[in-house]
This record gives sequence, C-alpha cells and structure tokens, in this order.
Amino acid sequence: MKWLLPLSWVYGAGVAAHRAARLAGEPAHEHPRIISVGNLEAGGNGKTPLAIWLVERAHATGKNCAYVSRGYGGTTVSSSVVSCVLAGSVSPPSLAGLRVLARGYRDLPTHAGDEGALVCERAPFVSAFFCTDKTRAVAAAIASGADVIILDDAFQSWRVPRHTDIVLLDSEQPLDGGQLLPVGRLRETPDALARADAIVFNGAGSAAAVSAARAHVERWLRPGVPVAGMERRVALEPVAGAAATAHGPFLAVSAIARPAAFEQSLHGAGVSLVAHEIFPDHHRYQARDIERIAKRARSANAAAMVTTEKDWVKLRRFDLPLPVWVARLAVSLTGDELPM
Repeated sequence: MKWLLPLSWVYGAGVAAHRAARLAGEPAHEHPRIISVGNLEAGGNGKTPLAIWLVERAHATGKNCAYVSRGYGGTTVSSSVVSCVLAGSVSPPSLAGLRVLARGYRDLPTHAGDEGALVCERAPFVSAFFCTDKTRAVAAAIASGADVIILDDAFQSWRVPRHTDIVLLDSEQPLDGGQLLPVGRLRETPDALARADAIVFNGAGSAAAVSAARAHVERWLRPGVPVAGMERRVALEPVAGAAATAHGPFLAVSAIARPAAFEQSLHGAGVSLVAHEIFPDHHRYQARDIERIAKRARSANAAAMVTTEKDWVKLRRFDLPLPVWVARLAVSLTGDELPM
C-alpha cells in the first residue's frame, strides 16, 4: 500500500484547501435548529440509526422535525431537484424544483436511497428532503416550517450552515489507523475533530467503554465537548410469510457497509445462522439476486431468511423464496447529553 501514500497526501491537501474555501459560508439560521450527523470515515458507521434516534427525540419534545440527506444510492434527476416525503400535516413548500413522493411509494428506495426510505418508514412523523445539493434540501426543509433539521452525513458538507456537528466514531478503532483515503478510510485528518460539537462512539455500551474510546481522540477535542456511547441491539420481527415464533436455521442476507457487525449482532440475539449472503453496500436488488439467495438457501438448508431494515425496504417488492424476518434496530445512548 506504500505506493498509494502520495495519492493520500494529494487527497489530504485537496480536502484542506476545499474545506478552507467552503467554511467561510453564511452562518446557520437562528431558526430552525440544524444538527449534522457525520463521521471521519468513508462508509457506514451508524449515522442513520443515530439520525433516527435524534428525529424521534425531537418529535417526543413536540418539535416539527425534518430529515435531510443526499439520498445516497438513489437516482437523482439533477442537483437542482429536491425530492421530498412529507409528514401528514405538512404542505409542500412553494419552491421550484420540488418533487413530492408518497411515503408508501413502492420504489421509494430507488429515488431516496435505502437509508432515506428506512428513515421515512421508521419515522412517519418526519418530513424528509433529498438532494445531492444539501443546501437546496435544507432550504426546502426550512420552507416547510421545520423546527429541527437533522442532516445525515454532513460533517464534510462545508457549504451547509448548521448549529451542531455530531461526529460518530467506531469505539474500537476510532480513527481506523489514522490513514487518509485511498490508503485508509479517513476523509479528513484527526485534527478535524476540533470542529465537532459532540462525539458518539458506536459500539460503546458502558461508561468504561466510552472512557476508553475517548482516550484515543482526547487530544483533538475541544474542552467540554460532550461524549456519548451508542449501543445497537436487534430484535427479530416476522414479515413476509414468517410465523410469529422464529424458526431457523436462518440465512442472513445483507448489503451493508459492515456485514460482519450485522452477523455478530444476530449471534448476540441468539439467532441460529447457517450462512450469510453478502452483497455490496447499497446494492439494488434484481431478480437474479433473488435466484442467488434461493440457491444459497437450498445449499445451506436454511428454513428462513433474516435481513436488515435497510435491505428489507428494497427486498420486499420481490416474491422471496423463504419466510423473512427483519432485524429491527433499537438504539440506546450512554454518557453525556447530546446538544439539540
């Protein structure tokens, strides 16, 4: 990998120059409150589950909440078009380039991405706005009358004004070796954490785990920055043709950034797995993939299939060969209170 180091240096210099040029943007609006959820790594690290936790928390306090994302993995008409899924009490804002999608639209994952479709399903009270230009999506969310806006994957969206930057880090490898792309997985150098208004360690379920993870990044944090741990647990729920009681053995099917973590969570929940059919992150399932799943199920003698919520929003339109269970995520936080 040493031959990639010069590319990593070029990447780091480019990021620094781009960040310096963009950070001098307009300040965030006083109203609504804009909260970014992001990370230093490329790829998934629990941002969407945390975003769902945040919109649920805002809703519980009586706030009119909006969710903003680029809709990664979905189709985009152009950077000037904002696709939106509105809560029942919200009227479409009077803006050019706004495309309104029904919450129950069968192909919503195709337009909003799998994570965007998952947020719409898990949080029916939230209005969601999707655009590759997040500044346009935020403007649409403001025009809709939102009190709180949750920005998904926006730590490096330097043009987008916000009040709070929450950064997610892995509790076991907070900086993933400290190497920038393409040698490692970091989008920015660790000193970027000085911009963070709060840190959440994914996988830290106790005060001791939070403290141990914090020690790895303490030198880059501003004094007094809140630090919390996020633990994710799964509970199986029967969906397509599944009985009320789980009957295995199970074939796991996933198209996520960290399939090993999904498998580990299933083992932790006592799920009996015989195989795991893995697809690339954000994969758009096709009919040939269902044939592949059926073949793997037969060879492994699986009696049922278990998949993630993110995969289920894409798989449910198919006639599946097995009874299906979905691993529903429950998120809990420990440690400091997050700024809202």
